[in-house]
Amino acid sequence: MPWYFQSSAAEAAVRKLSGVVGIANAITIKPAIQADDVKHGIEDAKRNAEFEANQIRVVVSGGRVTLEGKVKSWRERVLAERAAWAAPGVSVVEDHLAVA
Repeated sequence: MPWYFQSSAAEAAVRKLSGVVGIANAITIKPAIQADDVKHGIEDAKRNAEFEANQIRVVVSGGRVTLEGKVKSWRERVLAERAAWAAPGVSVVEDHLAVA
């Protein structure tokens, strides 16, 4: 699967089934992301939410995205993290953003 939300949705759907007592989600996210894709997603969120994406550094390694830098508010931090999760192939987001 290329999208994190697909894995979460599949787990949520199975969790609601009668008789299910536990779930081990072993669905893997296909790491097909580029740092530019994530950065563009954050910049798009910036245009929609009016926050400064130019202070955010995006590092991609496989399916892992690391966000570094400064944002002006907790809301900006959450929006940047959501934008990173929205990129196809993301399996882990490490948020190292500082609120200044």
